[in-house]
Amino acid sequence: MSIISTELIYWISALLPLVLMPVVIPMVTLMANRKRLMDAPNGRKLQKRPIPVMGGTVMVLALCITLVIINLFYSVNDMMPAICVMVIFYIFGMLDDMIGLSWQMKLMLQVLSIALVYFGGDYGVNSLYGLFGIEETPWWLALLLTLFTGLLLLNAVNFVDGIDGLASALGIVGGAVMGYWNARHSFMSEAILSFAMTGVLAAFFAYNVCSKRYKMYMGDSGSLVLGFFIFTCVCPNDYISGQKIYVIDSYFVSFTLSLLSAMIFDLARVVMGRLFKGHSPFLPDRTHLHHALVDSGMSHFVTTLVIVVLNIVVQIIWYYTAAAGMNIDMQYFVIIISGVVFIWGPYFYLKYIERSFPHHYSKLMKRNQIVSSWFDKIGNVVRIVLDGRRSRSITHRIE
Repeated sequence: MSIISTELIYWISALLPLVLMPVVIPMVTLMANRKRLMDAPNGRKLQKRPIPVMGGTVMVLALCITLVIINLFYSVNDMMPAICVMVIFYIFGMLDDMIGLSWQMKLMLQVLSIALVYFGGDYGVNSLYGLFGIEETPWWLALLLTLFTGLLLLNAVNFVDGIDGLASALGIVGGAVMGYWNARHSFMSEAILSFAMTGVLAAFFAYNVCSKRYKMYMGDSGSLVLGFFIFTCVCPNDYISGQKIYVIDSYFVSFTLSLLSAMIFDLARVVMGRLFKGHSPFLPDRTHLHHALVDSGMSHFVTTLVIVVLNIVVQIIWYYTAAAGMNIDMQYFVIIISGVVFIWGPYFYLKYIERSFPHHYSKLMKRNQIVSSWFDKIGNVVRIVLDGRRSRSITHRIE
């Protein structure tokens, strides 16, 4: 029994990482600089200087400290299987960041880890909640659906993590929404994890986008941790036991698709484009939506803002289709069409304008650069706060 109110626990879960990250990030940044754990610029990447790739380290460290402190007031021991596998993904990601792993090795490790959490942690897709008339699924089909969902989410986050703040911003939206639903239906452990990760991502977003002195990237360690966190949100163990958490029950599949629309639809388009060209789906290129927006003159922050807004538009469409009581199969179809229009549409529109009307595209670039400069002024204010005397004094004491 908790000695403090449930609402206070949720607030502590979300706000404590905001206190921890300004202490953790400068120390980890210094370590990354000393050990040369940096992401160097190249022809495909958008940065102009080497950046530390220790985002996963600060995320896991702040998250674990937060959960340990929360455990003093409310037991989150039922989340231990998920936390352990999250740490496993962090280690795999760090190995990839430091020495580089082949895509075959990464795929094998992801499959084994997802299977581990399915059998050992009871996280999985055991029901489609009436989609296409399918309710409960046999264990073998549930395992295949779990592997597909896990691989989809892990790689969707990795694919979208191409500019400053985008993956963390989408994670903030997803974490806050899932935290709200879990809290509303009294699933405290899941809500605590969601709010804690939301706080971690909010702090990381600020440093990733605005800071110069302590700027760092998520790296594969951070994107795998975030991808697995999203997996635990959409495949919680409470479904395995036959309980239904959400009032949306039968709409859960379409709800998940709308919540993660920017990641999933961009991943689908990029992979299909690579396969159509005869390339490996794992071969990096510059065909993501965020690449097209940045090339059109938008800053990383404005690009992130645009994609988040597009994602929210799809979520709003889901809300109104659910409120109208639309048939689940029809609703699923509407969400797919919405994702194609709002996530694919801007990419193809920009490419069409660039190819067919270069003069208009040049004017668009100039307008986007002007708008981005307005937002840069806000970023400069935040940068002064993040890179101030307190952070410098911490760095000097460590040195």
